Amino acid sequence: MTIFRSELLNESLKLELAQGNRVVDDGPGWGDIARIVMLEFPFRSSLLELPSSLVVREVNDPHYWKTEIEDSSTKEVLVCRF
Repeated sequence: MTIFRSELLNESLKLELAQGNRVVDDGPGWGDIARIVMLEFPFRSSLLELPSSLVVREVNDPHYWKTEIEDSSTKEVLVCRF
């Protein structure tokens, strides 16, 4: 599945989908963010094994999401619900 311009985020998304997670929202971002894709469940794959060019943030804000993975080169973000 190719959603992002970022190949690294596409790989992370593919791993999540293979582990049973699913996309619940896919749309344009806001501000500096070009695109946001939201997963239904918390990330199931190891965030420790991600390439260092991806930035992982624990947002933990119920108004937004639990965790995000950003590729700053494409300004795209993969996020997950709680």
